[in-house]
Amino acid sequence: MVSFVRPQFTRSRIRAAGKRIVKGTATPEDNAVLENFRGSHAYILNTFQANIRNHSRETSRSVGQRLKRRNTILDKLLREPNMPLSAMHDIAGCRMIFKSLQDLNDVRTSMHGARWRHSLTHESDRYDYINKPKTTGYRGIHDVYEYHVNSIGGIPWNGLKVEIQYRTLPQHAWATAVEVADLITSNRIKFADATAHYLRYFQLASEIIARTAENSNSCCADLGNKELAEEFSLADRRLGLLQTFDNLRGTSSRGLKFRRNTLLIFKFEVEEGEDALEFRTYENVNRAIEAYDELEKEYGERADIVLVRGESEENIRDAFRNYFSDARAFVDLIREGLKML
Repeated sequence: MVSFVRPQFTRSRIRAAGKRIVKGTATPEDNAVLENFRGSHAYILNTFQANIRNHSRETSRSVGQRLKRRNTILDKLLREPNMPLSAMHDIAGCRMIFKSLQDLNDVRTSMHGARWRHSLTHESDRYDYINKPKTTGYRGIHDVYEYHVNSIGGIPWNGLKVEIQYRTLPQHAWATAVEVADLITSNRIKFADATAHYLRYFQLASEIIARTAENSNSCCADLGNKELAEEFSLADRRLGLLQTFDNLRGTSSRGLKFRRNTLLIFKFEVEEGEDALEFRTYENVNRAIEAYDELEKEYGERADIVLVRGESEENIRDAFRNYFSDARAFVDLIREGLKML
């Protein structure tokens, strides 16, 4: 039986640790507080993925889970200095991908009507980036739940939060391409912290996909079809991303033998003939978390490491395609979309 990491520190202690870590004045105990806080979210991930599958069976294309990386946590604290570590709501994340917007809405409605004690922490439209796309072009819907149970076994985790992401396949293809571009160009398009050329490229791409694949709009609704196609084509001639994505074959993922807990290690610098992606799998989630911490210390900024959980190898591949350098769905959607404009 798996023994999950239990929360050991108060919210005020977690908040204080986060402040000192960001300021660079952290003590060894502060770092231990962060690792305990992050690791304790594995328990609610395990609980929510079971609930999610009950509501999305036969509907969602895939369901994936991940714990936020230490460096990503620190980066978010720096980007949002008024947000305390104890209030960060996406350390635990579940992602559901659907074939259609109707399927997405049906499952989300079912989740909202669930008879559980976990509470939605916001108004239902607060993180609806489909009806109100982000200025970057991101589309999808996020829900944040606060974990709450009465059972003695689960009470220690009450109050922790989990973020659930809902995306359609076209929306996921765009988000995957952004993350692959960030990995191979060292940009931060995902956080709107990149050169203007890259930011505009993905704004235009999002509009093309929304307009031609889902009969909707994104962040460039003011452009006519001809103007949109011409500007994107010019942007792609400048950056060459479609051809770059098309050349990525995801060969780094060959030989993956799935287990429930998988560490994906995307290395930024590799020797000739060496795979950029390394994976390690574990039956025990606590051992996976320990290895996660060890590898982050070993690689530092030289790799992007994430702990993912899923029910099958295909599940992990679908939900975390960016780590397999697979942006081919994006390429197909854009090329087909340009023909339709």
